Formats: sequence, C-alpha cells, structure tokens
Amino acid sequence: MKHFAYVLVLVLALAACSGDDAEESSVSFGNVSDGDTVSSPLTVEFETAGDFTIEEAGEINENAGHMHVMVDVDCVAVGEVIPGDDNHIHFGDGSTSADLDLEPGEHTLCLQAGDGEHTALDLTDEITVTVE
Repeated sequence: MKHFAYVLVLVLALAACSGDDAEESSVSFGNVSDGDTVSSPLTVEFETAGDFTIEEAGEINENAGHMHVMVDVDCVAVGEVIPGDDNHIHFGDGSTSADLDLEPGEHTLCLQAGDGEHTALDLTDEITVTVE
C-alpha cells in the first residue's frame, strides 16, 4: 500500500506539471494572410499568442519585446541585432499595427519580435502579398 501511495503522488505531480494548458508563444499578422492581394498603404496588425507581451524597446524583459517588419528581405537570425533601414522597420514604441507603403507587385513580409535591445527572437511570421 505504501508504494501505491508514492506512485499516486508521483502521477498527480506529473499531471499538475504537464503544461497542457500552456500555449506556445508566437507572433502573426492578424489581418493579412499569405497569398493575399492588397492595396497600399497596407495596414498590418501584429498579434501574439501565448505569454509573449508587446512592449516598448529599452528594457529586456522575459517573454516580452517589440515588433519589426522586414520587407523583401529574410527574417534576421535569432540572436542577431535587427538592422534599422528601409527594409527593416522597427516598432520600438510598442505599436500593434502599422501602415506600410508598398509599390505594386509581390512582396515578402516577415514579422519578427525583438527584445528591448532589438535582438532578434525566434518569433516570426512570414507571408507573401501582392499589391495591386
């Protein structure tokens, strides 16, 4: 009986720690999908899932950061600093949406989270859109 009690306690402890309710963190474009035909300026909305929080640049906080959109270039390697130029647009003010001025044609967009110091995190969403 003593062994049964230990096994029961172990099973209950493992069930409590299983994390089935935990949702993995992710970022995504909330209002536009891969393959969409859009007009310019394109309003994009940034969404998160799980325990990731959008906040202003500055401090580095666990499970938090701000958004960047890469236009017609690849996402940045995790751990690298995200450049600031015409193709790497920073939203260090904690924005959750933005208007993008895009020329007619096909464009790749990468939404990527970065920490408070603009270091690329492993939270991305990549899509291709066609601007009319």
